[in-house]
Amino acid sequence: MSIQPHLYQILVVEDDPSLRELLEHNLRFEGYQVLSIPDAIQAENTLQTEAIDLMILDLMLPHKSGLELCRQLRQAKNDIPIIMLTAKSTSADIVRGLNAGADDYLGKPFELMELLARVESLLRRTQKSVTQESIVRLGEVEIDFIQQCLTRKGEKISLTAQESNLLAFLHQNAGEVMSREQIMQAVWKHDELFSYRTIDTHITRLRQKIEVEPSKPRHILTAHRVGYRLEV
Repeated sequence: MSIQPHLYQILVVEDDPSLRELLEHNLRFEGYQVLSIPDAIQAENTLQTEAIDLMILDLMLPHKSGLELCRQLRQAKNDIPIIMLTAKSTSADIVRGLNAGADDYLGKPFELMELLARVESLLRRTQKSVTQESIVRLGEVEIDFIQQCLTRKGEKISLTAQESNLLAFLHQNAGEVMSREQIMQAVWKHDELFSYRTIDTHITRLRQKIEVEPSKPRHILTAHRVGYRLEV
């Protein structure tokens, strides 16, 4: 079932006027509502006053970087889906973006159709979890896939769209080893020209939220050189 793009409002945060205009024009052509601004400070103000469904965020911005804005939003438990644009496409820079809480990234220059496909894919994934169960338990942790959050010892912790769907996929296949390729196809749903470290980074973030001792996980286990297995 295809999404209804006219229901979604996208915030484009890009300081290059020509690229910002290009993105705004093409997103509107696809039927999305679009707000476009040149810096992170204006983005913060916009997020307080507007209902934003997805943000396209440039890494390098004046006054405050997109990386810093993304990190602040996640620390404030704001789980808005974020696609980060970056001229830096090294593995280290990609990991920095993902660790800050970005759901996806795209290196410049990029194909416009690829960006549009990723926008639709990420919005589709945020509509509903891939699991049939809305609330599940992992040890002392209760996970709510609909609300995209978990509760541990009375503390409510937000999950990003990618974290929620990755965890839901592993839970749907609990007890079985899922290869990184299987995870990529099921959760990201598009071919990615980057290291599988992307998945590893999301796993690390999930362990920090779920496991009592993230360095000694009991639920999200590594299958050496293959992938991951969820034990309930």
